[in-house]
Amino acid sequence: MNFGYFFDQTKNEKRPLTNVTQWLDKNTFYSLDFNNLYALYSNKGTKTISLVMPALNEDSTVGTIIEAIFQELNKEYQIIDEFILIDGGSTDRTLDIVDNLTKKYDLLKLVQEKDVLPKAPFKKGKGNQLWKGLECSSGDIVLYCDSDLKNFDIRMIYGLIGPLLLRNIQFVKGFYERPLVINDNIQKKNEGGRVTELCARPMINLFYPDLSGFIQPLGGEYGGYRNILENVQYMSGYGVEVNLLIEIYEKYGLNVMGQVDLLKREHRHQNTSALSKMSFIIMNTILSRTVNKKLHNDLLMKNFTQVNDNNFKNNVSSDKSLGEHFLLLENVHDDIIPPLKEYKNTYSIKGSNI
Repeated sequence: MNFGYFFDQTKNEKRPLTNVTQWLDKNTFYSLDFNNLYALYSNKGTKTISLVMPALNEDSTVGTIIEAIFQELNKEYQIIDEFILIDGGSTDRTLDIVDNLTKKYDLLKLVQEKDVLPKAPFKKGKGNQLWKGLECSSGDIVLYCDSDLKNFDIRMIYGLIGPLLLRNIQFVKGFYERPLVINDNIQKKNEGGRVTELCARPMINLFYPDLSGFIQPLGGEYGGYRNILENVQYMSGYGVEVNLLIEIYEKYGLNVMGQVDLLKREHRHQNTSALSKMSFIIMNTILSRTVNKKLHNDLLMKNFTQVNDNNFKNNVSSDKSLGEHFLLLENVHDDIIPPLKEYKNTYSIKGSNI
């Protein structure tokens, strides 16, 4: 049955539209359906699972998350075979907390972003941490989880594992209720994903309608099989999640992808200025993949030239609130990081220099 067509900007051609409703019914799962840890352990067989967690100044949450993984998820069965905390240069107590816990849990490894593939010429950032974390890991399945979760529950991990082991899914994204939390108090239910709802999802619906069924395209909890993750490009910063979604869709197709309801997620929220920066990166990431890349790049360079003009800087700097927004654009574009396997083959890199 034909569900209509859309113009694929990446291939400059008209393509049939997927029935997103059918995909939602078939490839959307519920985390609590996978809470039988023995069933997960039994279905692992010889497969191994790595958990990679990026961190930067998360001393208020990181210890609680690590303890939950080993005291609850891995208490009776070794669900996670390797837990890698990759730090982006924390200046609070994060490193001390994790280092002490490595003495308690043999499966926990603490690595520094700067020490992994140190000659890789890409910007520091979350995406770079995830890419380097993939290099540090050895599991057949690799899971990613943010380290700023205030209400972490092990369902956020076993919920990702379930579809990968039991439902023939190769890449899975978590979604959840995201309340807006200010000063540890919930202010508004389901209004925590401001960049997602105002920027990412409209852009995805416009340029990649087949992916419109993903409820949290920017969510930090997701995972997939190594043979997929090592063969897709990453972005160095905030564009990493939406880029991975598009990369996997274009290379492997929508049917290998799924999403799982992880129920509720509370985390640290950023101010409007930071969200503006994040939105710019998300839009830039999506537009950079469209067919009219020359137009996009010309516009981007024109904006950077304008922002770097001293007269322009002086004018907007007189209003500090405006100046902060405009001048930040100098540093907000992400580096494109090639697939890990391609990078290592190209530069003949063996091992991760941990």
